[in-house]
Amino acid sequence: MNKRINISMFLHTVILLFLSLLFFSCDTEYIDKINTIPGDVIKVSGYTQIESFSLKDTENNAISAALTDNTIIVTWSSHIAIPETIKPEIILGTEATISPASGAEVPFKDGTVYTVTSKAGTTKQYTLKIDFRQQEPSAWTLAGGETYRKGLMQKKTNPARGGTYAIDNLWLSFENTRVYFVSATDQTEYTAEIIFMGSPTVTPYTEYGIYYFLPENMPVGMYDLRIKNGAYTLQNTNVDNRYKISVIEPDTFNTANYGFPVTKQTGETLEVRGGMLNTVTAVELYLNSNATVTYPVEIVSTTSYRAVLKIPAGIPAGTYDRMRFKRGAATSNFAYTVTVK
Repeated sequence: MNKRINISMFLHTVILLFLSLLFFSCDTEYIDKINTIPGDVIKVSGYTQIESFSLKDTENNAISAALTDNTIIVTWSSHIAIPETIKPEIILGTEATISPASGAEVPFKDGTVYTVTSKAGTTKQYTLKIDFRQQEPSAWTLAGGETYRKGLMQKKTNPARGGTYAIDNLWLSFENTRVYFVSATDQTEYTAEIIFMGSPTVTPYTEYGIYYFLPENMPVGMYDLRIKNGAYTLQNTNVDNRYKISVIEPDTFNTANYGFPVTKQTGETLEVRGGMLNTVTAVELYLNSNATVTYPVEIVSTTSYRAVLKIPAGIPAGTYDRMRFKRGAATSNFAYTVTVK
């Protein structure tokens, strides 16, 4: 008799446990909803889950996000450019909707919020987070001092894309890169103007690395060069040779091959950068194939580091592949191309 009671109690317990599990499992999937007709109760989907979240990177490769309780985590490598926006494909639970919708263009940044709404009206929010994976860039090793002239384009490059003497493995992001100099005298920092980052393209960017101009308000003196790239700050790995960069004023006339080729209409201005540009007395455009025919341009203003020039009326439309800078009796010719429309 006791044996029958025990079996009965065991079966009763199992049935209760099964019903309990069934009740709780269904509770996450379906919710009772009472319609306007009295006594009319139906069960509707209560799903608020994102089943999958995927997108294409800038090289058209598919990336699947990791989904936690309320976070969409996208792992991104630094060797792939980060887009400003994405159009993710999103798969949801039964009869759920999401805002922004699947395929909608959204900002690709931490904090972008998605809201999932079930058919029953319950909601859940997911926040986008970018898990950025940056390879540590290589720093450079210099055994001695260097001299940098203000006004002229500077660079930290690696023509061989390897070795220990120059920079490599940069995260090519202007927003996340800073080139700066620290004064040996008082540790004041001066931020340079980055004009190019990356692999060789066209002249003058013929080597992999960073190209920049020194800040014009930077006093002459001794400095240490540092480059903040993402999570890393790079500097000369030879500790004994830090603070051995000598920054000086330009001591000879020169221009930087920056901003060319350029297209201008008559009346518009263009800027030339370099050193001792305030010594220029006249500038001419001409064709290398016909150097005897020249066309003067107007000098609007000059400093030691910049010259602003205007294309005057009267210069025939066409492309000129040379610029001549006169400084009294001295002249300097540069292969800068200016197209006049």
